[in-house]
Amino acid sequence: MSQSLTNRHEILFLYEARDCNPNGDPLDENRPRTDADTGQATVTDVRIKRTVRDYLHQTKDLEILIRDSLEDDGTLKDGKGRCAEFIARCDLDPEAKLAAIVPEVEKRILSDCIDARLFGATLPVELGKKKGSIKLTGPVQFSAFNRSLHAVSPVFIQQTAAFASKKGMTQKSFAERWILPYALICCHGVVNENAARSTGMTEDDFNLLLEGLWQGTNSLNTHSKMGHRSMLLVSLTFEPGYHLGGLGERVRLVSGLEDAKIRKASDYSVDITVLLKAMAAAGDRLIKAEAIWDDRLVLEADGVKESIDKLAKKYKLEFGQLAF
Repeated sequence: MSQSLTNRHEILFLYEARDCNPNGDPLDENRPRTDADTGQATVTDVRIKRTVRDYLHQTKDLEILIRDSLEDDGTLKDGKGRCAEFIARCDLDPEAKLAAIVPEVEKRILSDCIDARLFGATLPVELGKKKGSIKLTGPVQFSAFNRSLHAVSPVFIQQTAAFASKKGMTQKSFAERWILPYALICCHGVVNENAARSTGMTEDDFNLLLEGLWQGTNSLNTHSKMGHRSMLLVSLTFEPGYHLGGLGERVRLVSGLEDAKIRKASDYSVDITVLLKAMAAAGDRLIKAEAIWDDRLVLEADGVKESIDKLAKKYKLEFGQLAF
């Protein structure tokens, strides 16, 4: 049986999005989300969690609570309908009071669904005329907006479509979409050991989360997401109740090009000096540091360019190697 998660964890994840749309806004012509003031690309925590969920469900064959589930007539189930699936899996007394029913359904969902243990859940519970709800705070929380380390310039593309727009036309219609030529996106997450106790999140779950971030991002191959590649994943384990915070502000992109002209990993390096200094200052409160990186990524600290494990030695830090 997997060990319960008892320490605080913090995650720094960098990935590139090349000639694609990392997170379109459906209310704005599906344009890539950007900060109007800074010009940075932004990716919501919902998108990051979706990547992890899809990978764990499709590749690991794990049950996921937040996924498309169909009614008998082919329509999508709502939250009540999805919850009914788990109610059916429970051995419930129909005469039982709601206060006894909700904990049993909650227990079943947490047992079956890794995303509920990771990210929490809010779901209506109905059994006959009895109505209640499940509200679980997820131990794993990512920044609401995860930003690129540089300004970007979205591009609008028109292409010839495969078919005419309607019957009787003699020419094919045009397909339109928005892309970013390049973005290096920085994602920051914290795993709270106190909330983990309420959802039953384990160390195995945490390892699957890390794998889902790295391999799930590399597995994105839809029309709008082709071009994603994981670049750096850092996992820090701290004593309970402590973490650094703001990891995304402790790294910076260094390039001789204007931000909007960056097109590939060799156009820049990532300075992690501030990150390493903060880790060193944490002292014994930092229990373990692990990382995995793409060999195209150039890292530097104090003006020296090297791999993260070698840069860390100057600060008397050690990085273990994550492997998926």
